[in-house]
Amino acid sequence: MCTDEFFALAKTEAMGWDMPGLPLAVVPHPLAKRNARECSEFAAGVLGEIAEALTTDPGLLAAKYREKTVPAGSRRRYRSLFESEFNSPDAPPTFSGPDSIEAMNRVFYRRGWTDGLPVLPPTPGRVEAMLAERNPDELAGLVEPRLGRATLAKIAANAVMAGCDQAHFAVVLAAVRAMIDESFNLKALQSTTHPCTVACLVGGPVTDELEVNGSYNAFGQGSQANAAIGRAIRLVLTNIGGAAPGALDRSTMGSPAKFALCFAENLEASPWPCYHEELGLDPADSHVTVFGVEGPHNVNDHYGRTGEEILLTIAGTLASPGANNFYLAGQPVVVIGPEHAEVIASDGFSKMDVKQFLRDHAIVPRAVVSDAMVDAVEDRNPAQLLGEGAADGVRFLTDPDQLIVLVAGGAGRHSAVLPTFGGSTHAVTRRVE
Repeated sequence: MCTDEFFALAKTEAMGWDMPGLPLAVVPHPLAKRNARECSEFAAGVLGEIAEALTTDPGLLAAKYREKTVPAGSRRRYRSLFESEFNSPDAPPTFSGPDSIEAMNRVFYRRGWTDGLPVLPPTPGRVEAMLAERNPDELAGLVEPRLGRATLAKIAANAVMAGCDQAHFAVVLAAVRAMIDESFNLKALQSTTHPCTVACLVGGPVTDELEVNGSYNAFGQGSQANAAIGRAIRLVLTNIGGAAPGALDRSTMGSPAKFALCFAENLEASPWPCYHEELGLDPADSHVTVFGVEGPHNVNDHYGRTGEEILLTIAGTLASPGANNFYLAGQPVVVIGPEHAEVIASDGFSKMDVKQFLRDHAIVPRAVVSDAMVDAVEDRNPAQLLGEGAADGVRFLTDPDQLIVLVAGGAGRHSAVLPTFGGSTHAVTRRVE
């Protein structure tokens, strides 16, 4: 079952599992604003279809549902997913296009193969150079939600389009292997209405070798490695995973972080061990970690004189009733700027102390939490509620180990909070080979 707004997504998943005739019962969107009576009426309206799907000859059903009409609002977007050479299962390995790079970009844009910005055409020569000696037919895995086959050649093509150098490819490949890990739950991240994206943290010697920025403007523009690696990941998500905006990517608002979000920690300015050391990994190796996050939300504290005062400001920013982590748990990411980190550490706070402090003080006041949200939190994790009926507020999180704390950025009294999609996605780390 699905709502009409998500029909294309459901149909795509069926096709990805080689079941194009899978019966789909469709109800009107949205359900969230409907009352119990209206939902019951919708359910009654599709009971006949469900009964038919459970009792009719599968061959007859497949023939009927293979051609099931796509809702009018999704028809153009749905066609674009399956009627182009890029996505066809019998697509040729190469195709001819215009000689002009401007004309080629117009072709790619019309077919939905870009992020909206110009790309470098992935010619056979450029793809071979990106692969170096790697086997182009090697399969890294399947990319949700379309279950596209991520061969090394396809990943390399997207890396070329993003402007990557050959040296960047190993990091892109490690990030792809991390994000297709089952515990990352890429299907949900790719198709949710939440404005989350795949963020990539690069660590180890490769950070210096590629000049991945972890200092000033670490989340922003200006670094080729950050921009190209992050953009290559986005193009893989779109072109192999099928996350076309409005079709399978159902993000209500979207986010500029979806263009590229790749960064490093500022290890020179950090008073604590890096994230990959926390995981017990050899700092002599290079690793990438992927997170399913929103874009960064700034934490401005120019007046905190002690570590506790600065952490109170971070806790207050973290404690948002509108963040998914508030009622879905998960692993929110806190990135502390070097100046804040220096003050906090000089007052004796370890990373674990920081996490415990934020757990204890990130409390959302009851006055800004609706009764409906209190009910939802109580149903999922009653330990978050403080006092009778949450009269003393609602904890943003109950387990300090849920928090991921990093140090990045340049000079200035700023930090950042990056909420995540929630508890159904987990950060995944892979070694850069």
